[in-house]
Amino acid sequence: MFWSRKSDADKPPESQDEESVAWLWDNEILIEPQNLQVGHFVARMDKRWRDTPFPLEGVMILSEDQRSWFLENCHWLVIDLLRSRNGYRPPRANIPYRRIVRNRTDAENPDAPVNMLRRARLDSDTVPRSIDGHDLLYRRAGALIDSIQRHGRVDIESARLGIRQIAETLEHNIAAMVWLTRIKDVDQYTAEHCVNVAILSMGLARSLNWKPEEVEQAGLAGLLHDLGKTKLDQAILNKPGRLTPEEQEHIRHHSRLGYEMLKSDETIHPRIRQAVLEHHERPDGKGYPLGRDRTSLHPLGSLVSVVDAYDAITSFRPYSAARSHHEALGILWKTRDRQFDAEMVEVLIQFLGWITPGTLVRLTDKDHAVVLQASAEHRLWPIVRKLVPTGDGEGAGFRAGRRIDLAEHNKAHPEKSIRVAEVLPDGALDVDLKALLRDEAQDVTDVADPGDIDHD
Repeated sequence: MFWSRKSDADKPPESQDEESVAWLWDNEILIEPQNLQVGHFVARMDKRWRDTPFPLEGVMILSEDQRSWFLENCHWLVIDLLRSRNGYRPPRANIPYRRIVRNRTDAENPDAPVNMLRRARLDSDTVPRSIDGHDLLYRRAGALIDSIQRHGRVDIESARLGIRQIAETLEHNIAAMVWLTRIKDVDQYTAEHCVNVAILSMGLARSLNWKPEEVEQAGLAGLLHDLGKTKLDQAILNKPGRLTPEEQEHIRHHSRLGYEMLKSDETIHPRIRQAVLEHHERPDGKGYPLGRDRTSLHPLGSLVSVVDAYDAITSFRPYSAARSHHEALGILWKTRDRQFDAEMVEVLIQFLGWITPGTLVRLTDKDHAVVLQASAEHRLWPIVRKLVPTGDGEGAGFRAGRRIDLAEHNKAHPEKSIRVAEVLPDGALDVDLKALLRDEAQDVTDVADPGDIDHD
């Protein structure tokens, strides 16, 4: 989405200061008013919403009168194609627009580390390796948690080897690894969450162009960040309702408990221990346990903090339903530089992109689908696998249907174009994503040429 301070709403994008320059999502286009059409959703403009005749921020253009108001009063607009009823994509306005990515990589360079997920592919090589590596790390994370709960011992060597194995092939296997982080099992949240944070932390560290040893450190810090929760009262940790102040304070002990469990292990790099301690600290100094601010926080702790929040928001928890990928990134964006490091948020958004492999979506033709890969040219039109209902009523699930390249389909059939209408939360549909991933890898191998992909 397109966010900025209210006080800057009437400035053209190129004149806004760095702090208020907003992020244009892939589904949003900066346009000149004459290119606005009925059916487009206006998300942003060079006027304050309170100075318009529209009661809400964001408006669907339903009439020529509404369209005329924007033509007469605005110099530029941002339309959101995901929320529009009209799928026409106007040309981008010839207005200078800065896109902030503070890691100094070229965000538009397809070969940059931050864009590795966009160019990644699923195949018979990457998928089995990724599933094996993910399963191994998951088992080792579970064994680590079990060992702490049963014997109070922390033996991370096997987990470290699992992290190293994934880190060494991360860029090659990133599409399948990110797909696997979209699989959520409510009954195995702690181990699953730690593995997901480990994988995504390595992806974010690589996107920041960190050194290989720093990427491994990010993975291990992500894996270990919540170990202190094994020492908490599980009834409080899994309480479905609002926590009392005393219960909140109890939960907040977990970061210090995790640090205390690791501080005597000389095989663990001090940065990793510090990240475990600081992963709930905030740039504005309102975090815990020490109340440190941006002047003293280490980047590794800030990285784990952002990834931890992203995976938690997209997962079901006893006190909160899972939210979609889009909602999670929106929450992180709105709270950047206060609750989360702004650079980490911006690079995570660039790394994951508008949509990721394994994401469940609803299409404009009412069918459900799982995303296989984004289109490099039209990111609103990814390659998807349609999902076919297996029955009606309670307990009905979905099976894999046909593959369809939405970009190719929409070029060939503009009169009946299909696009993503809604990005769903992980686990919203009863579908076995791991089995679907295996099937997809085999299907890709069996396809002789791109023409075999269903474009209709």
